Amino acid sequence: MNTDMTGMLWHDLDIFLLIGALSGVVLGLIMISRPQILPNINRVANRWISMRHVDRALDQSISIDYWFYRHHRPLGILVILGASYLLVYFGFLFDKESALHGLAGYVPITLLDGLLDALVLASLVGAMIALVVGLLLWLYPNLLHGVEKVGNRWVSSRRATKVLNVPHDQVDSFVEHHTRLTGWLLLLGSAYLFTAMISLLV
Repeated sequence: MNTDMTGMLWHDLDIFLLIGALSGVVLGLIMISRPQILPNINRVANRWISMRHVDRALDQSISIDYWFYRHHRPLGILVILGASYLLVYFGFLFDKESALHGLAGYVPITLLDGLLDALVLASLVGAMIALVVGLLLWLYPNLLHGVEKVGNRWVSSRRATKVLNVPHDQVDSFVEHHTRLTGWLLLLGSAYLFTAMISLLV
């Protein structure tokens, strides 16, 4: 089953590259024979999409602190039950041999053995931490205020999205000044890729 899936993915990749090669041949011929229409194509293809509306949505603060502390007892009990289940499952019920047998076809057995050990260890440590947090949330929620202040520190996304809002038109400028040369290079590269893909598919 894994071999069939890999074969299908490679076949789809071949078709994708074949279509890309054909598109490159057509675009290369247009750039060689009609370089004057390239600015019009470039104007349509390079429509600017601003990230400001995404930045605005990410920078909205949503506070659930009041609801969280108002219902701290049922939430604490739920966290304790979830943590207890993880401790019981990964501590006593997890069948490593069965998991190795079931996943052996997807991941090399030596790598899989280490990944499962890391999964069990991370789950047990996480469950222990969650159990402590659940007990504090259930019985002494005021002790979590210090952790809450550290966790609620605001991190603005403007600096990250500001990089995305800077246009980079160096390639467009080069192609505009060397349209026919770029067309020949694109045509030769696409023709080579097209020939290689045809030889693989036939």
